[in-house]
Amino acid sequence: MSAIAGDSSVFGLDPDDSGALGQIRLARVEPAQRLDAAIRLVGDQSDDPYSAGQRFLESAAQMRIDLTLMWASVGPAAAVRQVALAVPGSGRTVMLFVSGPARRRRGAIASVTELGSGPGPTRERAAVIRAACAWVAIPRDGRPASLLAQTLLEQKEKEAIVAFRAAGFIQVGDLAYMRRVGAAPNLPRGEMDPAVSLLSEADLIARGLALPDRNAMFVAALERSYIDTKDCPELCGLRTPADVLDSHRLVGKHDPSLWWLVTEQGRPEGCLLLNVSPEHESVELVYLGLSPALRGRGLGARLLSLGLRHILGFATATADMSPVRRVVGTGGVTCAVDTRNTPAMKLYRAAGFQRFALRVPMVLGLATT
Repeated sequence: MSAIAGDSSVFGLDPDDSGALGQIRLARVEPAQRLDAAIRLVGDQSDDPYSAGQRFLESAAQMRIDLTLMWASVGPAAAVRQVALAVPGSGRTVMLFVSGPARRRRGAIASVTELGSGPGPTRERAAVIRAACAWVAIPRDGRPASLLAQTLLEQKEKEAIVAFRAAGFIQVGDLAYMRRVGAAPNLPRGEMDPAVSLLSEADLIARGLALPDRNAMFVAALERSYIDTKDCPELCGLRTPADVLDSHRLVGKHDPSLWWLVTEQGRPEGCLLLNVSPEHESVELVYLGLSPALRGRGLGARLLSLGLRHILGFATATADMSPVRRVVGTGGVTCAVDTRNTPAMKLYRAAGFQRFALRVPMVLGLATT
């Protein structure tokens, strides 16, 4: 993977980056330029770009998005051309967004074609993406360095896909976003292997295990489940399992009763992680993975079924099968899965999940030098 580092508020564009365009520089967006940058980022495809840009700035303030992490290529008369925004997330990740082709003349810019498709605009977009990545790859202001830059694009965003590739990002398959609504599925027949145990994090808490000990068990389960994984294998090694676990804990609302650890003879060999998304009235299946030792034994289907029955309020995965509250609203249960992961796609379809969206995930490993 590419390594990115940098510690300057202004990056020069060399002729290869700017193409035929001269007098262009890269810089963090100043407060006075934020509306223009927002219009380029979200408004140029709108019939009312000014209002779209204003709404974006208002939403960014409400969501506490740090707009000092917005970068732009700036031309003559301080005209904002291409824009990239970095939004740091949990687990030392950062999400990247980049401007698309403009539909209309932009101020001092001679022609909208300068902001459209082709080698020149692509190099310029790639340059602002690299600048944004370089800035967050270094710890500053009490914020740790980001280790993984990522973006999620629609397949129709061809210009953005090309620009991220030019910036060093790689595509990690396609992500199918799937949803399941309705009653709980039937539990697969047959008895659970007596050597295999299923414990929720709530069970571990009841047994007196402190958070570091619980984290260590889930980290071990994640590490084992990553062996020969078919789900975005390119991500393996870009972050530590501890960073990944931190990310999983911060998706939606964490509930210890919805996290399960799978062990065989006491050794962590897999897990099922479900988090509530109150704003969407749904539950997200954040992660389901088993080690090679447990694959091919029907445990994935059983584990998924037990989890679904638990959150749908019909049964629990605990020993006494005591009744629990229903936690799924109208949004159902959602998950994202690499379309190349044929066993997982087959498992989710069999459990009643249906695809509702497809995204192109792209990632770049970040490292300081």
